[in-house]
Amino acid sequence: MSVNLSLDSNVQTEALDLSPTTPSPVNTAVANYEALYESALQSIQQMLQQVFAEEGSIGAGNVDNGGQLDSGMTAQGASGALAAYMHQNGIGSLDPNKLYQMAYSPAAGTPPEVSDAAKFMLSNPDVFNQIETHDVAGSDGIAGVNDFDWAAQGGLSDASNTGDASSVGDAAFLDANATIGDTGASLDAQSASGALGAYLHEQGISKLDPNQLYQMAYNPASGTPAEVSAAAKFMLSNPDAYNQIETHDVAGGDGISGVSNFDWAAQGGLNKV
Repeated sequence: MSVNLSLDSNVQTEALDLSPTTPSPVNTAVANYEALYESALQSIQQMLQQVFAEEGSIGAGNVDNGGQLDSGMTAQGASGALAAYMHQNGIGSLDPNKLYQMAYSPAAGTPPEVSDAAKFMLSNPDVFNQIETHDVAGSDGIAGVNDFDWAAQGGLSDASNTGDASSVGDAAFLDANATIGDTGASLDAQSASGALGAYLHEQGISKLDPNQLYQMAYNPASGTPAEVSAAAKFMLSNPDAYNQIETHDVAGGDGISGVSNFDWAAQGGLNKV
C-alpha cells in the first residue's frame, strides 16, 4: 500500500513584528513615579531656599548691629504701656532701677508688653531723660506717671518718639556716638567696662546699679571724665550687655554689678562666654 503525502506550497508564515510596542501599565507607573519624585524634590528645594532667604532677611534687616530683633515699639507706645500699668498698680514713679527690674526680673503677672516697654526706656536713655525732665528740670532719673501720660499722648517729638528700640548683648557692639578720649576709637562693651572699672577703683566705689549709671551719664559729679559718662551711657543703652556683666558672678538680674564684674568684662570675659 502506498501513501501519498503532499505539502501545500501555499502555506504562508507571518513576519516577526520587531516594532516598539505600547508601554505596559507597569512601565507607565514607574515613569509617573519618577516625574512625581522630581517634582516633589524641586518643591522641597524651593521651599528650603525660601526659608533660608527669609532667615537671611531677618538677620540683615530686623536685627540692629548684631543684637536683638527690633520689637517695633515706639517711645509713645512704651510710655502708654508703662503709664497704664502704673495707674493699674498704683505706682507713682519709675527710675532706672525699677525699669531694670521690670525688664529682667519682673513681678509675677507683669505683662510681657510692660517688660518690653521698660527695656525700651533702658535702651533709649535719651528718650527717658526727655520724659523724666518734662515737668521738672534736672536729671534725677525719676519719671512720674504724669510724665508717661504726657509722652503717651504724643508729647515727644517725632525724632524722640522713634527712638532705637534695639538692645545688644554682644561685646563686639559698637556705639557710633561714643568714643574713647582723643583717639576717636569707638566704644564697645569691653572698653566701656574698662573705663567704669578703672573709675570705680580710683573712687573707691565697689558697685554700680542702673540709677548710678544714669547719674554718671546725665548728671555726673564734678570731675567725672567724659569717657566715664560715655561708658555709663553705653551700659544704659545696652541693657543686655550690662545684664550679662552684672550676672557674671551671681545669677538673678538684680541690676547690681560689682567692680570685679567690670574687671572681668574689661579683660575680654564677654567674648569668652
